[in-house]
Amino acid sequence: MTVERIKVEPARLKKGELGLGDIVSAALANTAPAMSFFFSFGVIALAAGIASPIAIAVAAIVVLMKINSLMEFTKVIPSTGSYISYIGRTFGAVAGAMTALALTFGYIVAVGYVMAVLGGWTATIFQTFFSINLPWQLISLVLVAFVGFLVIRGVRISTKWAVVTFLFELILIVVAGVAMLIANAGHLTFGMFNPMQIKNGLSGLGLAFPLAVFLFIGVGNPAPMVEEARNPRKSVPLAIVISTVSVAVIYLFMAWATTIAYHDNIAQIGAASVPFVDAGVKVLGGAGILVYLAGFTSTFASLIGATNGQARMIFSAAREGLLPAFLARVGKGQTPWAAIVFYLCIGLTITLIWGTAVTPLAAAGIMATLGTIPVVLVYLTLNVALPIYYLREERTLFRPWRHLIVPFLGTVAMILPLWGMIQPGQPAPYNLFPYIVLVYLILSAVYARVLSARNPDLGERVGSIIADE
Repeated sequence: MTVERIKVEPARLKKGELGLGDIVSAALANTAPAMSFFFSFGVIALAAGIASPIAIAVAAIVVLMKINSLMEFTKVIPSTGSYISYIGRTFGAVAGAMTALALTFGYIVAVGYVMAVLGGWTATIFQTFFSINLPWQLISLVLVAFVGFLVIRGVRISTKWAVVTFLFELILIVVAGVAMLIANAGHLTFGMFNPMQIKNGLSGLGLAFPLAVFLFIGVGNPAPMVEEARNPRKSVPLAIVISTVSVAVIYLFMAWATTIAYHDNIAQIGAASVPFVDAGVKVLGGAGILVYLAGFTSTFASLIGATNGQARMIFSAAREGLLPAFLARVGKGQTPWAAIVFYLCIGLTITLIWGTAVTPLAAAGIMATLGTIPVVLVYLTLNVALPIYYLREERTLFRPWRHLIVPFLGTVAMILPLWGMIQPGQPAPYNLFPYIVLVYLILSAVYARVLSARNPDLGERVGSIIADE
């Protein structure tokens, strides 16, 4: 008597839910221009001087080179697993499993940055404008739960929320920026766009560059939404390019307006707690709450975008056997609810634990740095994988500039921000982060080899689910 095995079809996400505009908006929302700029520009300006917009423009070019590999993979094998599937398809099951663990760790820890800022910034709004003191931890808990509810209900619903909040954020940024320019019209200049004005030349640019790169850290997050996108091979890569260029324009406008508002006084910009907010409140007076609200909507939209994109990679890795199977469960709306709940709950727990010892902004900086290290390592690995995959699997489509030279340049450029996070001599706890990541990667390698040995067909499963097939 023979027993016939029943083939179980893997869970799929709902196709055709998102158009080009949805994906572009999701990418823009995920970068959180207001939140990212608010807490980074002062340091960038101190490093590069009044020509800090040049550092932002250079960073945008480097980011386009960095995400080139992601776009080129998406064109030929669009996968919800994104980095995980592409690296796994190139280097095998062990590399795929290690990438899955590295991104799961990095994304969950780094999203604590968004959660901490969301709670802390909202608490500041209540305290500053309404004299109401609320614990930021409680605010984070409530808002994270609400985001979880939205993204589990459906990708279309949550993306619409992200789009609306981003548009509100963009309007407030423009209003505040224009108000700064009008109020300081007598000091209007374009000198900050002159490369000759960079403080200390290439040295100053090098100091500002790592932070400027991190302004764009979320532009590639919509890539895992290919399964729900219409015409994913074209719409997702195009959306990533459009969003990167668009957010660069937004940052350049904010940098220009801020520099004009401070009359090119870099020392004052560096001394301000949040330069754009302080300048906006000064010129808007009683309407200054609008600038604060831009920060709130920016952070809220970013959490939606990060959850939608990053939880889907965890779901895909589980679906392909790289992570525990329970993370591959989907609900009635064909959303990966188990991966979403896991992602948000673990991220929030880490945030609340770390937030008991320091301020929310300090906790945010710590978690962002620790979480970003393994993510950048994955970016670098993907750049190495691209030419290998195309030469082996898509040789007729191989183009030296796009599939070899640009990935090489992107890899070289990303080494600088990576070195900024792992270089010796940093204060505690940052000095421990390289060792924490190293130990985690060693354990990931052990797990990956054991998993691969127990599942001989794992290599065939990695990246096998193509979004539009």
